[in-house]
Amino acid sequence: SEEEGPSYFGFVKDTNGATMPDAKVTVGIKDRGGVVTRTDALGAYKVPGFGKDVDPKDVEVSCDKQGYRQLRTLRRLPPPGGSTKIPVETECTMQRS
Repeated sequence: SEEEGPSYFGFVKDTNGATMPDAKVTVGIKDRGGVVTRTDALGAYKVPGFGKDVDPKDVEVSCDKQGYRQLRTLRRLPPPGGSTKIPVETECTMQRS
């Protein structure tokens, strides 16, 4: 709908670049809660957009998988002044713990 901001999607990968199915992904808004999902067989996730009033910079993505720890996240934000409908991609890299 017009009231929604961009959706969020991405992949969870290990340090070798292999995708990780069934990883837990939390997409949250600072101090306001969020959505928890799991990656599919290809290591991908997607969550719908929050309201237009939510700045994508305030949305945090964290990933979790048993036996691993999150090493880093890489976010690709849409260009400034672009459409608010362009999905925001965030990739998590997990390292065996």
